[in-house]
Amino acid sequence: MESFYGNWKVQLEKTVGVAEIGKLLGWTEEKQKMVSSLDYTLLVEAAGDKTRSLIDYGAIKLEFVFKLGEPFDYTGADGTKAKCTVSVEGGKLVENYVTDEGIKWRTERVVDGANMTATTTFDGHPDVKCIQQLIKV
Repeated sequence: MESFYGNWKVQLEKTVGVAEIGKLLGWTEEKQKMVSSLDYTLLVEAAGDKTRSLIDYGAIKLEFVFKLGEPFDYTGADGTKAKCTVSVEGGKLVENYVTDEGIKWRTERVVDGANMTATTTFDGHPDVKCIQQLIKV
């Protein structure tokens, strides 16, 4: 888990697949463009026996404190609400989300030195992926 700790900055120019994910969530074209342009930093740190995650979009900050393997309430920057369960599987930080409507998606984070790759996929749509590159700052 320690390899994921630190401050990470998204590399927007390397992000792909946001529009495709937005279509699955029913976003308007305007919302897809807004979400794809969200510049952010991600802080991941230990908080006692839990993990704290702070996503800073500038005007919006989202904070989550969770215990690995235990579901918690998640609300995204776009207002999407879900239950999220985070685990470590084979060296990957895995986030599993499910909405009240039954929409499920998964984000897998892999760290290689000072680089993190976050790949998001949706159940039932194996060809649709959002891939983001982040660098440690």
